[in-house]
Amino acid sequence: MIRPGEPIGPSTYHRPYLALIFDLDGTIIQSALDFHAMRKAVIEIAQHNGVPPGELHTTHSVPELIDHAKTRLHQMTGNDSLSLRFEGEVNRKLDEIEMAALPTARPIAGAKEALGTLHQSGYRLGLLTRSCEGFAKSSLHSAGMLPVFEKLRTRNDSGPVKPHPESLLLLLKDLGVGKERALFVGDGTQDLECAKAAGVDFIAIVHPGEKAQEKEAALQRLGPFHLVHSFQELSRQVTGGN
Repeated sequence: MIRPGEPIGPSTYHRPYLALIFDLDGTIIQSALDFHAMRKAVIEIAQHNGVPPGELHTTHSVPELIDHAKTRLHQMTGNDSLSLRFEGEVNRKLDEIEMAALPTARPIAGAKEALGTLHQSGYRLGLLTRSCEGFAKSSLHSAGMLPVFEKLRTRNDSGPVKPHPESLLLLLKDLGVGKERALFVGDGTQDLECAKAAGVDFIAIVHPGEKAQEKEAALQRLGPFHLVHSFQELSRQVTGGN
């Protein structure tokens, strides 16, 4: 069994990990979050605050839409007051959409058992998510997984939000672990982008489903990365169990 502070396989990993950082939705929790409604809400609020119609499109991700709108509003006013107001309005609306989806949140198969094993083995577990604090804590509590996480960083925390690399580095600072001793586990391109920019090793966990191939293809365009398809596989790699 590989202990915290010892390197884990496969051969691409040589660093002694002490902390494992996890994404939330799509990685350890699945829910019926309406991402299309989120993108539409960001666009509507941005236009209400002065961003010209047609500049933002629902084909872009929520982080891309927010970043573009904030930049545009700053350019229009020459200060951050309007962009900060926009960001506050967006966060309140996103909180509302996320909390409405809370009853649909369920743990992904094997997540609770794997996280429990890793926690008991002595790894420091952290959560990095763009979700609001209420959704993150409530969904984890309902799934019985909240106690295993030493630190959580959500959209409601001060400072940059994922995929900005500083969000990951701030979480690791809270855990007291250097970036060279950490491993980030996520399911999407934002997770991989965040890890790469922060200089943190990354494992993609892509669970079987109708969008699995699409997720893998998107990740591969940003590669290289290591891939597993279940928490059982992830747990075996980290702990050396069967």
